[in-house]
Amino acid sequence: MINEQRLVENFLDMVKISSPSLKEREVGDYLINVLRELGLEVIEDNAGKMNNGNCGNIIGILKSPGKKKVLFSAHMDTVSPCDKITPIVEGRVIKTDGTSVLGGDDKGGIASIIEMLRVIKENNIEHPEIIVVFSIAEEIGLLGAKSFEIEKYQPDCGFILDSSGKPGVAIVKAPYAAKGKITIIGKPAHAGISPENGINALTVAAHAITKIKLGRIDKETTSNIGIVKGGSAVNIVMPSIEMMYEARSLSGDTLKNLLAETMEIFESTVKEFGAEFKSDVEIGYDGFIISEDSPLIAEFKRACDKLGVEVKTLPSGGGSDTNVYNSKGVPCLNLAVGMSKVHTTEEFIVIDDMVDMAKILVEIVKGN
Repeated sequence: MINEQRLVENFLDMVKISSPSLKEREVGDYLINVLRELGLEVIEDNAGKMNNGNCGNIIGILKSPGKKKVLFSAHMDTVSPCDKITPIVEGRVIKTDGTSVLGGDDKGGIASIIEMLRVIKENNIEHPEIIVVFSIAEEIGLLGAKSFEIEKYQPDCGFILDSSGKPGVAIVKAPYAAKGKITIIGKPAHAGISPENGINALTVAAHAITKIKLGRIDKETTSNIGIVKGGSAVNIVMPSIEMMYEARSLSGDTLKNLLAETMEIFESTVKEFGAEFKSDVEIGYDGFIISEDSPLIAEFKRACDKLGVEVKTLPSGGGSDTNVYNSKGVPCLNLAVGMSKVHTTEEFIVIDDMVDMAKILVEIVKGN
């Protein structure tokens, strides 16, 4: 029932549309037209206005009164470089020309969802009420999902298509995550004439960094300083330094304890040197754990078994819209779409994987 040529053409059309975070307008309009042509009720919410973007989340509803409500979602935005994407079809693989990302993250997921809808309509397949959400600004903090008023639509469960790996992989654990800016404020002085009158912010930061935990903390927890900025001139004692910090853990309590310990070390170190300390580090989203015996996983396994697709349930160190929807009380799985080497100019996706993903979605619909 899956029309491979149509699926591929739709994917290629979408990836050619530039859609960096908060600039999803063109691809949003494309999807509005597609969903309307398929007979769905289409809504654009105010997530764009809430986040200073040019497009809101695109929501499509395929009614089925009295039936179970199932959410299917993928995000519209792509990471840079994505101003001009030239996809190349090479055998059974779609890749980039090496100058940009491909955008399979997450337009591969969108393409499979659209093909699923087309198959349902063409074959008059009995279905639950389907709520489709194509979200904005996932790549910069899950902003579209956070702004989506999911309680208005009351889905019973959801399947989010936003993971690397072969179809059949489901992410059942994802971390709590915190990030923000840590600023050390020292005191400027002439570095050649009176350095003793200054407080070098870099020196203070260095002493603190030797004490805090960075890298792999345990099998569930990581911590990182990824960006450092400071100084104004080589002959001035560095007056301040800014560091972008993030930490993740599958355990919310572990993350909170790590943050408390990290901030205490910075606070005590700056006090020792007579400097100042500011931090806006906070938890940005909650993690989730889906039990292996949950009905959601049982339904996914049933659909995959029907197609002879091997099922793997795995944890992830990354966050997705799935984190947000689970935190809002809707049990959701993050499903692998087949995209590989995402966020790089070597990104690619295998056509067979997109086809298999669409087949799995159709089977999920049939089972509900």
